[in-house]
Amino acid sequence: MIHEATRVMWHAQAAARTVDNQALIVLTQRGEVLVLNASGTWLWNQLGEACSVRDLAARLAAHFHLTEARALTDVQQFVGDLLQIDAIMKEP
Repeated sequence: MIHEATRVMWHAQAAARTVDNQALIVLTQRGEVLVLNASGTWLWNQLGEACSVRDLAARLAAHFHLTEARALTDVQQFVGDLLQIDAIMKEP
């Protein structure tokens, strides 16, 4: 599980564009394209500047009217998945 204090941001090797409210993320090192849903796209857009998992969860909870516990679980999963495929990275 990703710790709440972990700070993450876009990976330098990932390029993104939003089309029809969905982020299309090109993972240049992997030669793959990732398509995010509405909440994933919203979270992706928050990562233009490094922020903590805790802050992302608080923003997600407020924006989508979720409980903080649910938002934290969702953000930890999202961040873990994107770290694994090098779409995002931990703040250096």
